[in-house]
Amino acid sequence: MRVVADIGRCNAGMGRAACLLLFLGLLSPTWAESWETVVDENGLLVERRAYSGSELREIRGRIRLNTSLNAVMALLKDADFNHQWVYRSVGARILQEEGYARAYVHGVIDAPWPMQDRDTVVRFDYWQEQSADITITITNVPDYLPQTGDYVRVPDFGGYWLLRPERDGWVEVTYQVFGDPGGWIPVWVANYAAVTSVTRTLQAMGAAVERYTNARSEFVREIDGSDS
Repeated sequence: MRVVADIGRCNAGMGRAACLLLFLGLLSPTWAESWETVVDENGLLVERRAYSGSELREIRGRIRLNTSLNAVMALLKDADFNHQWVYRSVGARILQEEGYARAYVHGVIDAPWPMQDRDTVVRFDYWQEQSADITITITNVPDYLPQTGDYVRVPDFGGYWLLRPERDGWVEVTYQVFGDPGGWIPVWVANYAAVTSVTRTLQAMGAAVERYTNARSEFVREIDGSDS
């Protein structure tokens, strides 16, 4: 069974840091194998590892971007622009927002012929630590939106974004995901597609984030303590 931390259910007495440790602990349980590097070039590192109870692989990518936290957050929250940089995204739309810190999002993925396109329904939860690190958890909520039959609903998907600002004006971006595409897809195809998706998405992120250079939000604090 896929375990995904529900930050909204963190004990009221727990701090955000404790919740993060709990969440990352669930994503990286003791039985997990060590990470295997599959891409290491031009500042991009992509790794994979086995996931318990599944032939599918968990993927983690990391890249440094010469930009601000505000710019990265603006990019990640811009559903209308999603298809311009997220690999094989047909588009995304926000179903519901609960303030700045939570959003339910429907996305459509262009699956290569002859496979049917997939769709996802996920919840994003955002918070920022005192250190200025930002975590955005991704929780699968496939029943939040009724299926239409036009797509195969992804039954299992989860992970997180971790944005870690550096004082030299860079942001280290980590994107870790595990997903079961559902329907009939050969395991080797699904695993190849997962690595390709994370790789291409992070490769496109640097150019995509440039359009948000002047983005500012009262909810995002830069490492110097400002929101600008």
